Amino acid sequence: MADRFPPEIVIEILIRAEVQTLLRCRSVSKKWLAIIDAPDFIKHQINHSIKTSTNKTLFVKEEYGRFYDYDFDCSDSCGTMEFRELPNSSRTRSVSLVGSCNGLICLRNESNDDILIVNPSTRKHHWFPGFLPLNFHSCVNLTWDGTWFRGSGYGFGYDRVSDDYKIVRIAQVHNTAKSWFLKSEMLICKVKTKIVRAVKIPFVVPTSHRMGVLANEALHWIAFRYDNPSSSEVILVYDLVTDEFREDPLPEFHESGMDIGLLGTWLCLTVNHEGVGVVVWVMKEYGVKESWIKLFSISHTDLKYGSLRPLGFSKRWLEVLLELDGDRLVWYDIEKKKAEDILLHGSQMRYFEAIIFLRSLARVPADAN
Repeated sequence: MADRFPPEIVIEILIRAEVQTLLRCRSVSKKWLAIIDAPDFIKHQINHSIKTSTNKTLFVKEEYGRFYDYDFDCSDSCGTMEFRELPNSSRTRSVSLVGSCNGLICLRNESNDDILIVNPSTRKHHWFPGFLPLNFHSCVNLTWDGTWFRGSGYGFGYDRVSDDYKIVRIAQVHNTAKSWFLKSEMLICKVKTKIVRAVKIPFVVPTSHRMGVLANEALHWIAFRYDNPSSSEVILVYDLVTDEFREDPLPEFHESGMDIGLLGTWLCLTVNHEGVGVVVWVMKEYGVKESWIKLFSISHTDLKYGSLRPLGFSKRWLEVLLELDGDRLVWYDIEKKKAEDILLHGSQMRYFEAIIFLRSLARVPADAN
């Protein structure tokens, strides 16, 4: 009976279904299997999820390489985090998050920069051994005596023009005698073709801002110019489609201790006022400096924390999910100024990384032939 419906009607119904439902629907018939597995349908489903702000999930990597997820769509502040059996092995014990795009999570092995890309929804994954070079690329000349830091900044995104995913690494050389940076590079690696391009950049990304924020087909980091020690911080932007970088301005304030993130579809800034609290800004219109507004603030009297990172809004937009000090997740009610912890098997987690991703059927790219 399922095959009696016209394909266009089936597609419009299926793109509104949850991803786990789509996986089960693949067994309905050969016709449905072909529809659901088609690349155009997968892209259509991803775009629909982005447009409707559905299929949002929190992905958490705990310190010993265990992975968990938390479904935003189950209910608001609904409590317990689910364990997700992913490719857990000795190789995942030392991985850290690089980014998320189209339902795929990118992680890297901190000891050798091997890359792992996984789709938590389909549970498919692929390792890319030795994907990122361990040294600076040829665009940076290391003839002086300095100490270089491999990968102070990372990012992961999709280039729709070349239909390829990109992994970006930012690294710099530090002069130990003068305590200042000498050179910096951005390394862009295409996943499918393994094409690597390196470019000198006049920016340094502090290690506290290492994971690039994906928005509007571009990656974003807080950075400053190494050739001007007195310069203010800026937003370093790498456009995944045009393959160019630029700097975008921050709001008009004179504060340090800021972090960049994503709330919904807005770029956000979390500005720490030491001893007082944080103010969260959002850019309502992408790329327009005048569109930065203060969205809300959290004082230290309302919530105890050392560092704070907003992750996402609840469905009612009255609560915001916060990561506190890398070992606590809470739903924070903006109006009532109250927090509710998200627990893992009845207890709090310790030392984790977290990122929002969309559940999708996106295929995990493999090595090019």
